Amino acid sequence: MHRRVSSTGIAALIEQVSRLTHSAGYAEGLYPAQWTALRFFSEAPASARTTAGLARFQGMSLGPVARTVRTLVDKGLLARAANPLSRRADLIAVTNRGRTLLESDPRRAVAAAIDRMPAVQRETLATAMEDLLYGLFQMHRPEPDRFDHDTGDRGAADTDADGPPEADEPDAGPGPVAVAPPRSRTAPGRLKGGPRTRRSKEAVGVDSAD
Repeated sequence: MHRRVSSTGIAALIEQVSRLTHSAGYAEGLYPAQWTALRFFSEAPASARTTAGLARFQGMSLGPVARTVRTLVDKGLLARAANPLSRRADLIAVTNRGRTLLESDPRRAVAAAIDRMPAVQRETLATAMEDLLYGLFQMHRPEPDRFDHDTGDRGAADTDADGPPEADEPDAGPGPVAVAPPRSRTAPGRLKGGPRTRRSKEAVGVDSAD
C-alpha cells in the first residue's frame, strides 16, 4: 500500500535534507560553495572543467563562481591549465592536496545514509530526484542568452576578469535558480553516476494530495 503524502510535505523533507547537507559543508576550512566546486572539478567531464562550466552547472552568474575558483586556487586545492579548445577559458584541475581533502568530503555522510537503503529504493530516489531537478530547471529556465557570455568558445573571459580580487569571505550561495541544467547538459546526477533505468512515476510510490 502506497503512502499518501502531500507535495508540500515532500518539499519540506527535501528542504530539511538540504539544510543539513549545507550546514555540514562548513568543514575543513571550506564553505559549501567551495566544496561544490571541488566536487565538480573532480567529477565533471574534462572538457566541462572550466569556471564557466561550473557556473552553468550551478545556474549562477560567472562573477561569484570565478571568486570561488580563485580562492581554491590560492589555497592550492585547484590549479589552472591551458585549454586546447579555448585560449581564454582555462581548464581547472583538482590538485593532489585537493583530492586528499575530498576524502573528508562532508557529502559522504549523505552517501552513507543512502547506501543503507535497499537497492530498489535508491533507484527510485535517483529517478525522482533527477525528474525533480529537470522539472525545476524547466520552470525557471533562464533567458536564452544567459549563459552565452560565459562560454569560452564565444570569447568570454573565463578567468578573473569579472572584477578585482576580494578578501577571502564566505562565498555566495546558490542564486535564485541553482538547479541542474537540461538533460543534454551536465547534470549533478550524471557526473559519475552512470546510466540509470527509467522507471514510471508510479514506481515512486508517492501520491500527491496537493
